[in-house]
Amino acid sequence: MTSLLPALAMAAPPPALYTAAQAAAGAPAYAANCAMCHGADLTGQSGPPLVGQAFAPAANGYTVGAIFSILAAQMPAGAPGSLTHDQYTAIMAYILQKNGYPAGSTALDFTATQSSAVPLVSQVP
Repeated sequence: MTSLLPALAMAAPPPALYTAAQAAAGAPAYAANCAMCHGADLTGQSGPPLVGQAFAPAANGYTVGAIFSILAAQMPAGAPGSLTHDQYTAIMAYILQKNGYPAGSTALDFTATQSSAVPLVSQVP
């Protein structure tokens, strides 16, 4: 008799795309620039959620590059493109961390991240 495991349990673990220092820097940058619309806990308010299956289920087919490109070009809503490259990569690292992606030894790079084809699938419910 074959056991059927949930799809997430069979999926490969997400890659490490950012450093812990980037995610740590992203927390206050997110709080200052994003939380007013997306909520302090990333679950959404006037803006959509940025965490969990409501944000990035596998079925959506999101990539890190697609989401980062929107972030860097269109956010914050009142002043699109106004943050530094380091602030945008730190906020993306924070979003990845909150969605269950592990930290690693290589920092997110602004230019490379815009074209990243790595799937963005939240690892949290």
